[in-house]
Amino acid sequence: MVRVLDELPTTTPQLSKTRERRLRITGLVQKQLELTVEDVKKLPSETVSFDFECVEGWVVRGTEWEGVKVSTLLHMAGPGPEARYAVFKSGNYTECVPLSDTGEMVVAYRYRGQDISHERGGPLRLVFPSQKCYQSVKWLEEVELTRDRVEGTAEKVALGRISQTYGWEARPTDLQQ
Repeated sequence: MVRVLDELPTTTPQLSKTRERRLRITGLVQKQLELTVEDVKKLPSETVSFDFECVEGWVVRGTEWEGVKVSTLLHMAGPGPEARYAVFKSGNYTECVPLSDTGEMVVAYRYRGQDISHERGGPLRLVFPSQKCYQSVKWLEEVELTRDRVEGTAEKVALGRISQTYGWEARPTDLQQ
């Protein structure tokens, strides 16, 4: 059973609110980028609306996010010929996605017409309309392009829980079944 919520839950922020936020595009790119939130807001924006669903059993219907498509940022940095994956980072949290899957992703700075609050993962939050909300990285700080796949934080936690629960070593492909 899925609980329908009127609003996104708030979270205890993992990162300090006081320091100036910047978004870095690093790794296998032709040009490393470091952008302030204001720099990001000056880029062409997209608005995406979708039902925001969590693996914990809740959903918020019709969420609306405004921001910059990840593909716009990657185009600015120029992915190198070896780049195959984008690793989205926030503190110690990572989420790894094949570059081919980044087309619909948005680095959002507004939620329902308002700047995203720190408690909801702002000022910059990755949103991934076709995926569960754990892949929507809060407090986004860096996008690193890599040749090799990197195990994401949520994946590590999920694999660990599967292994503990069932007594066998889980692999990333087990999460796709």
